[in-house]
Amino acid sequence: RQPLMPTSPTARSSSAAARKKPRLDPLGCFWPLWSECVPLTSGRDKGIDWGALGVNVAAGLIMGVRESLGGIVSASLLFSSSTNVEISSMLQFGISMTLYTMSVGVIWYAVFGRLQYGYGTQQDLICILQAQLASKAAMLLRKDVEKIPATVFAIICFSSMLTGLVSIVVGKLAWATSMLMIPKPVVSGFLGAIGVVVLQAALKTSSGVPFHHFWPDIGLSAFCESQDRLLQVGCMLLHFICIQKGPDLCHVLLRTGKYPNRKDAVKKYAGLVCQLAPLFIFYSVVFGAGLQMEDLAAHGWTYPKKGSSGPLTIWTSYSFAEVDFEVVRKVLFSMDIVALVAMAILCTMLGALAITGRYPTGPSGDPQPDDPLDFNAELITVGAASLFLGCTGGNLVFHKFSVIQLREDGGTHRVAVLTIALVAGNLFVFGCPIGAYVPKWFLGGLFMNTGWSFLRKTLLSYQTLTTFNWRGLHLVSPQYGISTCCVVMALYFSPTTSIMAGLCLSILLFVLDGMTTSPLSSVVDGQHVVSRTKRPWWEMNVLAAEGDRIRLLYLQGQLFFGSMLQLTANLEAAAADSRIEFVILSYGRVPFIDPSAAENIKLAQDKMTKFGCHVIHCRMNEQVFGTLTAAGAVRRPSEDLLKRIETLGWRVQGVKPAGLPSTQVEHPDAFFHETDCLDYCNEYVVQNFSYDVAVPTLPLEPYMREYRAVIRNEMPRLSENAFERMNDLPAGVLKQLRQFCEVRLDEPPGRNLSDELPNMSRAMCFIFKGALSLVKIVPMVEKPDKLDTHAFSFRRGKRLLSRYPPGHVAGIEMFFKFHKQRIDEDLQPKLIVSSLLGPPAEIWILRYDGWQEIPGWKQMPDGLKGYLARMLCVQFADTLKHANLKER
Repeated sequence: RQPLMPTSPTARSSSAAARKKPRLDPLGCFWPLWSECVPLTSGRDKGIDWGALGVNVAAGLIMGVRESLGGIVSASLLFSSSTNVEISSMLQFGISMTLYTMSVGVIWYAVFGRLQYGYGTQQDLICILQAQLASKAAMLLRKDVEKIPATVFAIICFSSMLTGLVSIVVGKLAWATSMLMIPKPVVSGFLGAIGVVVLQAALKTSSGVPFHHFWPDIGLSAFCESQDRLLQVGCMLLHFICIQKGPDLCHVLLRTGKYPNRKDAVKKYAGLVCQLAPLFIFYSVVFGAGLQMEDLAAHGWTYPKKGSSGPLTIWTSYSFAEVDFEVVRKVLFSMDIVALVAMAILCTMLGALAITGRYPTGPSGDPQPDDPLDFNAELITVGAASLFLGCTGGNLVFHKFSVIQLREDGGTHRVAVLTIALVAGNLFVFGCPIGAYVPKWFLGGLFMNTGWSFLRKTLLSYQTLTTFNWRGLHLVSPQYGISTCCVVMALYFSPTTSIMAGLCLSILLFVLDGMTTSPLSSVVDGQHVVSRTKRPWWEMNVLAAEGDRIRLLYLQGQLFFGSMLQLTANLEAAAADSRIEFVILSYGRVPFIDPSAAENIKLAQDKMTKFGCHVIHCRMNEQVFGTLTAAGAVRRPSEDLLKRIETLGWRVQGVKPAGLPSTQVEHPDAFFHETDCLDYCNEYVVQNFSYDVAVPTLPLEPYMREYRAVIRNEMPRLSENAFERMNDLPAGVLKQLRQFCEVRLDEPPGRNLSDELPNMSRAMCFIFKGALSLVKIVPMVEKPDKLDTHAFSFRRGKRLLSRYPPGHVAGIEMFFKFHKQRIDEDLQPKLIVSSLLGPPAEIWILRYDGWQEIPGWKQMPDGLKGYLARMLCVQFADTLKHANLKER
């Protein structure tokens, strides 16, 4: 975070406070500014705004109570949801550890975090996963039960350190956003699976009997024999109903529809009141009946009271000698810990996304309110807190959605966050045995509310998915099946197994979608597409008659084994047509191809070759070219392609250059652009169906054969007579035109005529030898790596629009400019001498206003203008036709 410059459009004032030097430079942590800590007045004195300060403290107190209550729930999920007695006996210890984790985690983010109203604490989701780790450790230590508590504590600490370390590494490598690529149905299904586990934990916590598939292990008849069990389950269900329906009832009783000013207060506090009201009612009945806390504990309504636990309990309860490090190693090197770390990082990202999505700008006091949140820095900050807590006996922390509620309540500065830490810290220091005063049914009700919210979101996730039509029925997306499968798997297996099943199903569904999704974006035959090189009218007529022997296929997306079904079907259909001689595959929109897909293309290519159909590849990036070369699909690239990839430094193995069209034995199988492929194929078709046949498609006149001889370097240049015949000009017109033109001989390839010659903004070029290319210069972005799609780009910054061979006129688009419109010369296409068609070039340049002693169009007699105007109209029409047909 750097200070905003005074000239920045997002800076609020030129005197904005500057950031101080980072305290921990490797972690990117910053000291907070005073304006972030407490709300200040808007005057020149910048004193403390005591009214806003009171609102922040009150919001922090309310949120501190909520988070402390949530911490009890988290500890209960971790320790009391297990069927192991040794783990359940750790509840009071777990509450102390949770309060310590909450206070330290909140203080850490208040000091080093970017969001001045944000904080990090532990969440129920991670506690549930850690409960699975604890159960696995208890299973491994079933013959040595006295080591279970210390070993479970060590597993929690080591998992926190591991998660913190991985979070820091992921943040430093800038991989934070990659964690958001986990498919949404998998995340939804995993939350649903967690919901199933929590619901069963709610039943077990309230009744004291383990449940399997929502059925008591001791049987229904034995379960109903205990009146205490039934009453506790009934209280839990009433508590759950109160939490779910209580806020709506409050709105009705307080008539918020008629009195809208009450709506915000009811919305903020009704949920908390409905959570705590059943507890107050219960104790009112208990104390009114004269019952003691010992009586409740004896009947299993509360956990046994083991005396007060001071703040040193979490460091003095267990020793290293009691830890079975072999069990710790086995648990930490399992798939469960992978799921734990991945979900912790994912929850951090989702929490940060939710917070910044709700509040995209910072509150008052933030020196950079419009700065986007750096997710990598957030992951590093939270990871460092988890690493520190793991080393000191705490649990891992990350962002929570309750941060949004804190800001809505008025907690906009770090003083509100520190107040939350003060509430949790006081409870930790004084060590009140909360577990002995909170009834089990109350914890079960909170569990059930958490589990139902997770499960409900999963079951209703189909509402955010699209539908598809199957035989007239509108069915929900198959993605929904992944979520429901995870829920079903959670009934029989662990949450980690369910998320792995969801990932496998996502991969399977991706492969199936790839098999049904066509990798072809479009298919065009040679009668409807030509290269960007212009051709005379008689050759265009030949291509119109015989161009269907060429077929151009545009490929798209990543090509892998599952997406090749439709492509190979199209290739085999092309091979079945006896007229098709060339199939061009364009990889311009293919960033990646796997070896199996390249092998399938090679097999289809070999089959097509037997039927006389040749496959040509073009617009390949380095990965695609290397994979096709390794598979043997590319063996004879063109010489021009080899020169270009050698310039780029690509590795080329097992390939040899192909010959020219007139001397080749085998056709080239790779070019670097579609227009080069079409140039080769069009040349082949024109040569074989016009010039090399006894009875060509159209009778050939001498000037046509002269043009062909110039193109093939069999004659030095195109004569004036042939130029006139090609453009239907009377004989002698070019002789009259020569005195108005600058005749340039032997122009080398690559020369930019538009920039290197004077007065070229309104000039026409008559070409007698070689060729001119009309090239558009494309501005390059400053950081192309941010926009790089790994697709084809041989000519960075340049785009060929058209190539003009002998007998054509280039530059007529801007020659006639009668309006006084302002034109940026840098945005206009450039005329550059081409390296193809027999350079160097001979060009006659006709300028509109003349240059030096050479007259121009304005000094030309009207008769000569008339002949040229007629020719230019024909050229315009030919250019328009070519623009509609040329490859894009």
